[in-house]
Amino acid sequence: MRGKRELRRKRNPLAILAAVLAAAVLLTAGVVFLKPSAPDRQVPAETPAAPSSEHGGENAEPNEPEQETEANATAASAELPEEPAGEGRFVISLLGDCTLSSSHYTNHFESVVGDDLEYPFSHVEEILTADDLTLANLECSFSDRRLESESEYAFCGQTRYARSLSLGGVDCVSMGNNHTNDFGKAGVEDTAAALESEQITGIREDQGVCLDLRHEDGTTLRVGIYVLKFNGSTDQMKQGTARLREEGADIVIACMHAGAEKIYVPTKRQTYLAHAAVSGGADVVVGTHPHVLQPVENYQGSVILYSIGNFCFGGNRNPGDKDTVIAQVVVRVEESGVSWEMKYVPCCVSSVTNKNDYRPTPYQQGTEEYQRCLRKLEAPWDTTTAEEAATKAAAEAAASESGQAP
Repeated sequence: MRGKRELRRKRNPLAILAAVLAAAVLLTAGVVFLKPSAPDRQVPAETPAAPSSEHGGENAEPNEPEQETEANATAASAELPEEPAGEGRFVISLLGDCTLSSSHYTNHFESVVGDDLEYPFSHVEEILTADDLTLANLECSFSDRRLESESEYAFCGQTRYARSLSLGGVDCVSMGNNHTNDFGKAGVEDTAAALESEQITGIREDQGVCLDLRHEDGTTLRVGIYVLKFNGSTDQMKQGTARLREEGADIVIACMHAGAEKIYVPTKRQTYLAHAAVSGGADVVVGTHPHVLQPVENYQGSVILYSIGNFCFGGNRNPGDKDTVIAQVVVRVEESGVSWEMKYVPCCVSSVTNKNDYRPTPYQQGTEEYQRCLRKLEAPWDTTTAEEAATKAAAEAAASESGQAP
């Protein structure tokens, strides 16, 4: 998968102005600067560095009344963004876990989305089609065959749902997580074919790719993306990112799927992997798997997003924590070199509060929900350690086997 691939710019900057008039809060109200950048690898200002399976919620009944209460979210505004992509400015959007399918035991996602393939990303489409590159973690398979899995929770959607990604502006996905191989080689190959049919780049585990972005004025940016395999090593992480630097990447993004589910504190393993990526040359490390937001770390001139949570997530009908962000790397290419900074668009994985309707929606600026997302990026939301989480998970599992509540 490594090699050169040129991607056209998604939209001409002038052509998107009318569209963003109706969605500026997605780009301005929900965007937060952490620090202006300067030439070379620049980063944000310094920030401080529940155990059962998140997917298990798939079969749990919603714990709130079946009344669709709108979240403090919005899909419209009348303000202009501060500046569209273009004129030497490239925007790369990073998304958390995207599961375009229910568990293979149920069809909750499919019953909501149906044939409306534009629906899942309809409230964030204006952001993701106005940027230059959108990268998501794909935590499901796509196949129209009847594939079997031995995993307790496995997700395989019809190939048509790959189109939801492309319609929503997703250009590239990571295929290096604990669900990538749930349906064996057939599942991986069918997924890759479905992505290719939508011109989406699928990056498999322990592989990397360089994507060349180009503006109409001739400005180019080479983005290197490395995907660590699930349970991969620090050596693999360091070597994988270093290869992309050697191939001339202007900016390198490393993807890892690690950590403890529903825990707001990064584990030691997450830290080791992320630091190894930076040692290899990564500018930005983006993590998934915990299903919740974890703090951002600034480390040796790079930014580590230990976990950016779920995004369009069919794996759980009613996650206890619905907060997420669209993390954006804003890159400037000038004669003096390449500089970049981070922005964040606080979002809810659902457009309603009492359940998951599989429609990520930005929070309104100034709301408690909006501020809560940002606070989670600054410091752990609770003090539960990974070790305490593991102990609690073991107790819950033992109680479940004995038929007793933990």
